[in-house]
Amino acid sequence: MPPFLLPPTARRRLLSASVLTLTVALTGCALFPGQAPVSAPEPVAAAPAPPPPPAEPPGRIIFAGFAMHSQSKAFRNDVLLAEKLVKDIDSNALMLKLANPARDQSTEWPQATAENFALVMSKMAEVARPQDRVLLFISTHSNPGLLNINVGGKHLLPITPKTLSASLAPLGKVPTLVVLSACYSGAFVEPLKAPNRVVLTASDARRTTFNCRYTGENTPFAEALFGQEGAEERSVTDWMEEAQKSITAQEKRRKLPPSRPRIFVADDAKAWAEQPLRKWLQEP
Repeated sequence: MPPFLLPPTARRRLLSASVLTLTVALTGCALFPGQAPVSAPEPVAAAPAPPPPPAEPPGRIIFAGFAMHSQSKAFRNDVLLAEKLVKDIDSNALMLKLANPARDQSTEWPQATAENFALVMSKMAEVARPQDRVLLFISTHSNPGLLNINVGGKHLLPITPKTLSASLAPLGKVPTLVVLSACYSGAFVEPLKAPNRVVLTASDARRTTFNCRYTGENTPFAEALFGQEGAEERSVTDWMEEAQKSITAQEKRRKLPPSRPRIFVADDAKAWAEQPLRKWLQEP
C-alpha cells in the first residue's frame, strides 16, 4: 500500500524507521536493540624518535716532536721538555716522538729521517679533526733554508721549506702551531704561512742561535719556551714574548749577536693564539 494511504499512526512509525536508517548510514553511531557497542579503534603508536647523533669527541692536542740531529744531546732533550708541557695542557694528547739520538741516549723512538717525517705528517693529517690542535716541534742543527738530518754521525736528506710546507698542507683548517728550534729557522716563516697557523722560530732567516753544543741540556730557545715557568697560563703570543725576552737577556749577558726569534700569527689563528695555553682546546 502506498505510504500516503496508511493510517496516521503507521505513517509515523514508518517515518521514524526511515530517520533511524538514514542516521545509521550517515554516522554509524546508532545501535539496534541487542547490538553490542563498537569500540573505537586503538590509536596508532607514533614511531619512536630517532636517537640523537653521537656527541662530538672532545678536541685533543696532537704533538709531533722531531730531534733530527745526532750531534747534540740537546735536541732529544728538547722533545722531552716539549712533551712535558703538552701533557700539562692535555693529559689525553696524542704523542708522536722521533729522534736521532746522540751517543748514550735512548734509541727507543723511531728515527727522525725524511721518510719517517713524511709518514708521520701524513698519518697526523689523517687523524686530525677540526676540533683538535696540532703542535709540530723540530729541534736540529741547520743551514740557511735547510733543517739538517743526521743519524749516527751521517748526514741524510734535509728538510726544506717546500717539503715542510707540503707536509703541513693536508692539515687544512686544523689549528696548527709550528715551533722550530734551529739556526736560520726564520727562513721557514714565509713558506709556512697559512690561514689557521702560528709559526715560532729560534732565529730570523740570517741569524744563528747559540749554545747547541753536544753536551747541552736543551737548546736555549726550546728551554725559554717549553721550560718557561707558568707557560700554560699564557697565550701563545705572550708565551713567545717571554721567550724572546729571555733569549735577548742571555745574548746580552754573553755579548752574543742577536738571534731575533720570529713569530707569525695568521688571521684565523688570532683568536686561539690569544687564549691561555691551558685553554687551548676550548673554543675562543
